[in-house]
Parts: sequence; C-alpha cells; structure tokens
Amino acid sequence: MQNNTQQHDDAFGTALMNCFHNHGSYKETCYIIEREDGFFDPGSLEMYFTAYDGWSALEQRMPEFVRGRVLDVGCGAGRHALHLQNLGFEIVAIDQSPLAVAVARERGVKQTRVISIDELVAGGAPDLGVFDSVIMMGHNIGLLHGFAEGKKILAGLGRITSASARIIGTTRAPRETDDPDHLAYQQWNRDRGRMPGQIRFRIRHRKLASDWLDYLFLSEDEFRQLADGTGWRLEKAVRGDGGFGGDSYLAVLCKE
Repeated sequence: MQNNTQQHDDAFGTALMNCFHNHGSYKETCYIIEREDGFFDPGSLEMYFTAYDGWSALEQRMPEFVRGRVLDVGCGAGRHALHLQNLGFEIVAIDQSPLAVAVARERGVKQTRVISIDELVAGGAPDLGVFDSVIMMGHNIGLLHGFAEGKKILAGLGRITSASARIIGTTRAPRETDDPDHLAYQQWNRDRGRMPGQIRFRIRHRKLASDWLDYLFLSEDEFRQLADGTGWRLEKAVRGDGGFGGDSYLAVLCKE
C-alpha cells in the first residue's frame, strides 16, 4: 500500500504506514501527542514494530496469562498479535485506524478488522464470535475512556467472552508522578468531575491531526472500583516499566 491512501482523520495510522514504508527517516518515525491543555509529548513509532525481545519486561509477561482464542484491542502495527499468532494462538486484531490495520495485515496478522472497541461491544461485529482472552497492551486499558464508559465497555466485553475469560492489559498509575504539568492536569480533572488519570488527547503527524480521544490511566484501587458490578474483577497487577516511561502495571482481570 502506498502513501497516497492516507486519510486526514487517521493521523496515527498514516504515521505507522509512513514509518513502515520509509524506515530510517526521522520525520516518518515520530508522532506527537497533543493533550487538551496544550501539553505536547513526542513519541517514537519504532516501538510499535518491535519483536518480543525488544518489548519491556512488563510486556513480556503478557503471554503467560493468555489462553484460548484471543482478541487484540487497539492492535496498532500488530506486534503483540504477531507474537501470539507465532505461538499458535488464534487471534483477531482490531483497531479503529484503517491504516494501522493495513500495516498489521501487511506484516502478517491473519485476522484483522477495522472497528473500535466501542463499536464492538455495542454489537457491531457479531460474526467475530467468542473470545477466551482480550489483550489491551501498549497501555490500551486507556481505551476504557472513563469511569462510566469503562463500566459499559467491560460489561460489553463480558458478553463476547467465555466464562473463564481474561482481560490482560497495561496502564500507568497516574498519581505516581512529580511532573507539575501532569499534577496540574490531574487537579483540573478533579475540578471537572473527571478521574485524575482521564486524559483527552489527539495524535498529530505532519499536518494531520486525529479526532480527540478520552484515554484512561488508573490506579489499582480505581480499577477495582471500575470493574465492580461489570462481571470482572482485578485478579493480578504486576508492576514494572511498561515501555512508555513512568510506573506502569500489567493488569489481569478474570470473570467473577
């Protein structure tokens, strides 16, 4: 696929596609996270293409908790899906970015679908069937969006998973920072009635900017509260470096 297929509402997917086809050019291996308060954070796209040996120690723990048929939520360039696929798991990789899914497919992920987690749990893809594991890696626990939205999404994932299913994903503990910009943003969230680690951001790449997205970082205690009443419980939280900087943990949820 050539770069003339770029979509102006798919900044992240365009960045991944450009990185995939133009590796080595700095302009094509970086992206910018723009938070709603004006905070900008540059990031490298190269990590989205790393094999297992290049993952953080925390990410490398993920496969030991996976079982059965797997759903990869927010697959990006497909690094986690490819590894599990090579281990013999049947895995379906989804992402709301058409170009990210195209990259994952070009890299060898066999089963892919362009769909967001919100559309999926609302019944948008009944043909995908039932899963035994859901992975939300790369801090994609954040796709729970917020407290009320997260409860709905967890309940929805309960409907498309087996009785012994697990959700495995990473997130960052938001309060464990001394950065004044992050602390001020967390206080602004509290003042607005939002969770401290609920961020609103968009991705920028060259002249492109994605739609704004609510993304959630939450502590273990907050995760237990969010999961309460959804049919899931936080079974395990493994602390470590999640690959994006800061104190992170690998969360493993199981059915109640």
